[in-house]
Amino acid sequence: MTHAKNIFTYMLALFSTLAIVGCSFEEDHADCQGNGEGEKMQVELRLTASANSLTRSYSTSDGVTRASWVDTNAAREGEMMHNCFVVIVQNGKIQSIVQRDFTEEVEQTSLKAKAELGNATFYSFANITPAELGITMTTTPTEIESKYYKVEGNTAQLSAKGIPMSNKQTVNITSKKQQVDLEVIRMMAKVELNFTNDTGYDLSIKSVKLTDITDNAADNVSLLPMKDASGNVVPNINAAATYKDYTVSIGGTSGTQVKNGGTLQTTFYVNESVARNPKYFVLSINTDKGTVTNRIAMTEWSKIARNDYLVIPVKLVDYRIELEPQVFTAIGVIPELNYDGDRITATFKSYGEFHLKLHVIKRSDNTELNNWTFKGITTLEADPAGGEGTSIYDEAPYFDNRTKTFEGYISPRKGYAIHEINVEINGVTIPYRLQINKE
Repeated sequence: MTHAKNIFTYMLALFSTLAIVGCSFEEDHADCQGNGEGEKMQVELRLTASANSLTRSYSTSDGVTRASWVDTNAAREGEMMHNCFVVIVQNGKIQSIVQRDFTEEVEQTSLKAKAELGNATFYSFANITPAELGITMTTTPTEIESKYYKVEGNTAQLSAKGIPMSNKQTVNITSKKQQVDLEVIRMMAKVELNFTNDTGYDLSIKSVKLTDITDNAADNVSLLPMKDASGNVVPNINAAATYKDYTVSIGGTSGTQVKNGGTLQTTFYVNESVARNPKYFVLSINTDKGTVTNRIAMTEWSKIARNDYLVIPVKLVDYRIELEPQVFTAIGVIPELNYDGDRITATFKSYGEFHLKLHVIKRSDNTELNNWTFKGITTLEADPAGGEGTSIYDEAPYFDNRTKTFEGYISPRKGYAIHEINVEINGVTIPYRLQINKE
């Protein structure tokens, strides 16, 4: 009897202890223990592949728009999650690492984890493993945040591993079984070009080239994304990374034919990048009729961030513009002109008034057109910034419709200005770029 009483006493003590620490027989004892700093709560992590990197949108004459990665007709194999893992940090230490593999790629998943009440930092990854990054329970948050990663984003075909993704988020844990919404951000961008052939004849598109794209090289970008004050993702590129023109072939050696009035869509991927000089990206299209250059960006499109999905309409036309310098007075100056497709750079080495006559040329037979209308000139960027007397101009350029000439006065101040010129031909307004430098 005494023996039975002792057993009952021990069992009562055990139940009392379990009640105090909040555990049950069904709960895992190790999970209940915490790390000695506080009680750990079970939370549910809902991890999603981000649909967009930026919340802002732009309306430009170039017509560049941003699409969602999860549009029904937009998602491609390899753009979602093949596997994932989440690192949970509290009190400056990794508390746990939870991970999961999938037999088929998914857009969203759930994982269970333990966390204490209070702020927790979650480092989330997809299509990467802890072993690849060298992350273990002894890794510090500083080590995670200082890591770089090799992203081979310049490709037309995704690898079997899919697009690497990452993110950092801080969440306040306030209750047991709290749902924590997390997302991972793709570490490369997607570009979709939609061509329309308005040249008046059939042609074949052989390749496209985009300037100033970050190379596929070791440690080319930071492991984690960077965000501005508004929470928008911005490029987070290794300062030591190199960049160059990136060329994508279309349809093999002969290219892909696009009938007059027809359309063609092509999609490829790029590393996050920043335009250099000029400070906007330039897209060149190589066809069997020659090379056509389009400026795909106004100043706000001088950056391509990770997870961007850019949809760019490209209208192929049979026209180009030329400038003819003219001097009428002793104080007139003549620039050095450089043509790169549809981009013109005029460099002045001295100051004074200038006159630049605008010509529109038909590419196919090199004849000059007279039936066109000037629709305006806009300053996209200037350094030094400001108006007349502050920028490189003492008198900003304006267009004389009577003489079809740009008139202005270049100052002694060194710098540059980038302008967009819009010309209407046969009812279609075509943008061109003019960069004026003062040395």
